[in-house]
Amino acid sequence: METETYVPFCGMPPMPDELLTRWTLDPLLLSGLAFAFGAILWMANGTALRRGVMGWALVAILFVSPLCALSMALFSARVGQHLLLTLVAAPLLAQMWRSHVPPTSISALVFAALFWLWHAAEPYAWTLQSDLAYWAMHLSLLGSAISLWAGLQERLVKRPFECTIVLAATAAQMTMLSVLLVFAPTAWHGWHEAAALSWGLSGMADQTLAGAIMWVAGGLLMFAAVLVLSRRFVSEAWTDNAVSHPASPSTR
Repeated sequence: METETYVPFCGMPPMPDELLTRWTLDPLLLSGLAFAFGAILWMANGTALRRGVMGWALVAILFVSPLCALSMALFSARVGQHLLLTLVAAPLLAQMWRSHVPPTSISALVFAALFWLWHAAEPYAWTLQSDLAYWAMHLSLLGSAISLWAGLQERLVKRPFECTIVLAATAAQMTMLSVLLVFAPTAWHGWHEAAALSWGLSGMADQTLAGAIMWVAGGLLMFAAVLVLSRRFVSEAWTDNAVSHPASPSTR
């Protein structure tokens, strides 16, 4: 009796000429996205709703579009997918989390631990052998990132120094991982060593590209996040100051 070969969630690595046909229209995925969209409409309003929908749309693109299939071929594509998920979609979705937010230091530690765990060789290999492991990786990364960004947004005005330290530490740990990827003597993930050849890359070249994306693009996304949070800090601090010290009526 032949053993059935496991096919990863996004399918087997695509060839370059078939990539644009590789949309992931799994019924469970589409049902989950539809449920999440309904939950966003139910829970949020105003700016939080608009940003929540934007975050949801990006998550849908990351897992339905051919990028999902490309991430099965190239580790660099998977890293790009993770950066967009945790540094763009997560901050948008975090706008809807307004109460009972965990401490930012705890969220940052959990996010860092999961980010390193899921990019290490053995745990990463699990995600190519099991749908459960695949979704455990992505949902835990997204959830921990949402918790981190929600905490930063909530505490930004009252604890700006703490938020700055947390952001700097998060950027530093991602940079450390990217440096290890770029300067590693061997490729970490055997799956991508074989699959990348169809795309004209060796396993090491693909891994080096992944590290560079995490280093440069990740750094730019973190910098953009710092700018957005800084702008919000100034705006809210100005508003709080205006409320606390209203201008006295002019005397004649």
